[in-house]
This record gives sequence, C-alpha cells and structure tokens, in this order.
Amino acid sequence: MSYSILSDQEIAALCRTSPPMLDPFVARQEGKPSWGLGSFGYDLRLGGRFLVPLGGVNAVLDPVDFPRSHFREVEAEQIFELAPNAQVLAESMETFHMPEDVMGVCWGKSSYARCGLLCNVTPLEPMWRGRLTLELANLSPLPIRLHVGQGIAQVVFFRGARPGRTYGEKEAGGGYQDQPGVTLPY
Repeated sequence: MSYSILSDQEIAALCRTSPPMLDPFVARQEGKPSWGLGSFGYDLRLGGRFLVPLGGVNAVLDPVDFPRSHFREVEAEQIFELAPNAQVLAESMETFHMPEDVMGVCWGKSSYARCGLLCNVTPLEPMWRGRLTLELANLSPLPIRLHVGQGIAQVVFFRGARPGRTYGEKEAGGGYQDQPGVTLPY
C-alpha cells in the first residue's frame, strides 16, 4: 500500500463508502469562494452557527476552566460580518467520519486570507467523527464578510499505516468525538 496525500479520485472513493468520509460531498468545485472536491483536497463550506465572545467582559479564556457564559450563539442564514481584530468560532457544513488510516489537515482559503482572515483548525485525526469547529480571526482593520454555505477552508487528506491509537483510543480521550457543530473547549 502506498502512503501519501490523497488525490481527488481517492477522496471521492472514501466519500462513497458507508459511512462516507465527509457528508454532504460535492464531487466538483463550485461557487466563489469555491467548495467541493479539488485535485488534492476538499474545500469546506461555512455553516450558519457561530459562537461569539461577549464584548466588555473581564474574563480570561482558559482551556482548562473555560468561561462558557462569555460566549453567545448566533445563527446566520447568508452572511456573518466579522469585526476588525475579532475572533469567532464557526462550523463546517460537512460532517466527517475519518477512516482509521487517514488524517486531514485544514488551511484557510486564499480569497479570505487576502482579506485578512486567519482560519485555524486542528488536524482531523484517524477515526474522529463530527462537524469541524473553525477558529476564525479577522487580522484586518476592516470587517470581513463571511458567506454561509460557501467555501471557507480546504482539507488535505493523508493516508498512512493505522496508528497504534486512533482519536478515541488516546490516553487523553476523544473529548470532541461526535461534536454536532461549533463547540467550545471542554
């Protein structure tokens, strides 16, 4: 077996299995910013739920003891405007079922990066399931308009030997297994 980055044909084959590696799956690139299958990756679409930090709150964000009450959920149907120098948690439209020998790495799309948007997503580990939480930060001095249902980031998939421990088998546990959408730290 060859271990490498997955091509469009290999990604499509994994999305036709049960359960599919990602769902919904679009077999070609569409729209602007684009979404769907690329030659060596998949362009994700932005979902409509956002977790927004409350302004003016004197709190410290600590992943060990996270102040959940300092965020509010916002739903957007078409657009979400991210204020200058602000951060928001968002979700992908796609749900993932990562195979035991595949890992995904996610990067922001160039159209948004050129506007000053930083998109951070932790790796999609083997056997992880759920919707991705996207960390979006506006590094620009101007607001950035985010388009729900359009491309926001690209995942590149790599195949290797099955690891000794998959996501849910690690000593620290799989705290974000089956997350239904945008999720605060546990």
